[in-house]
Amino acid sequence: MKKRASKVRKAVGLAAAAVFFVLCLFDNDGTSAAVRDGVRRCLDIVIPSLFAMMTASALIVSSGLTTAVPRCVGRFSRAVFGMEGRELPIFTFGMVAGYPVGVKMLCGEYLSGRITKRRAELLSGLCFGAGPAFIFGCISGQLYGSRRAGLLILVSTVSANVILALFMTPILRRTASAEHKPCRVSISADMLTDCVLRSGRAMGEICAMIVFFSVAAHFLTAAFGAAAVELPWKLHCLGGHTAEAPIAAFLDVTNVAGFPRGDWLLLPLISGLTAFGGICVFMQLAAVTHGKLSLLPFIIMRAAAAVMSYFICRGLLPLFIEGEFTEVSSIRAESTRSVSPVPSVMLIIMTVALMLEFGSKKAAYGTENYTK
Repeated sequence: MKKRASKVRKAVGLAAAAVFFVLCLFDNDGTSAAVRDGVRRCLDIVIPSLFAMMTASALIVSSGLTTAVPRCVGRFSRAVFGMEGRELPIFTFGMVAGYPVGVKMLCGEYLSGRITKRRAELLSGLCFGAGPAFIFGCISGQLYGSRRAGLLILVSTVSANVILALFMTPILRRTASAEHKPCRVSISADMLTDCVLRSGRAMGEICAMIVFFSVAAHFLTAAFGAAAVELPWKLHCLGGHTAEAPIAAFLDVTNVAGFPRGDWLLLPLISGLTAFGGICVFMQLAAVTHGKLSLLPFIIMRAAAAVMSYFICRGLLPLFIEGEFTEVSSIRAESTRSVSPVPSVMLIIMTVALMLEFGSKKAAYGTENYTK
């Protein structure tokens, strides 16, 4: 039975790859435009806002700084959230550092033997959130021209994560490890170099997934776009808006920039989509973790967090929009793109050069030891 299921999966995968290849072959213009758009998003948004966070998170895990949490903080974390002291920094950092950062840190903790695979999978749905650069730049800057909108989304998504963590406390307590490893913190130049290299590789995997999904989303939009335009929303608070923009944001959360400008009633929906992350982000996580962690618990928890974020944002909306009603035409959208992609390109070049130099030194060092 298992062999048959495996053969079916392989056949489906091959068929999907063949269809994708044919579509790319016969739609050169659309494919080229989608690739350019994906590369531009990587250079203008993803790399500038995420590379530093990825490096910092890798350094925190590699150095063992997560084990240096004071005992009083650890006791509070276990009592309230059922988390060990070394897990609380990942929880807080992962909610505001950018989508893949928290899950990547948990994967590193699991591979280092500090937490179990089951616990890493449970915590992955909590240590997750959009970064401030995306929330305040791409969403509030482009759509509302007000930092209050970004602050409301940040408060709503973080609150949803905290509430979800409280619900998960009994399960986390049952899966907690009784073994407490001693605190060992060490930082070196070689460790920093290795963290930069690993972050560069992870950013390459994320950007490759973004470009691929940009092309896939182009074909999906072309196939189902007409149906999405004709599908009206039934929720009263959304008025007569169609489902085209939400569906695009569900596939790739960066498409929230396509929502109508200045409509504050759409903010709860945007907050829910931001908390969820989108299919493209899930694929990025799969690429970053290399299949080491199951994403099923993560997807279930993110769906719950999206619903909570929607209702939290809807409840807090009157407090944030007071005095913020402006004409849509008067909104000055803040550009989320850099003035030039040159800094990101130079960062890529320097990272690749560092990879090559570090790799050659390791090879030379290995050869020298072998000759000895």
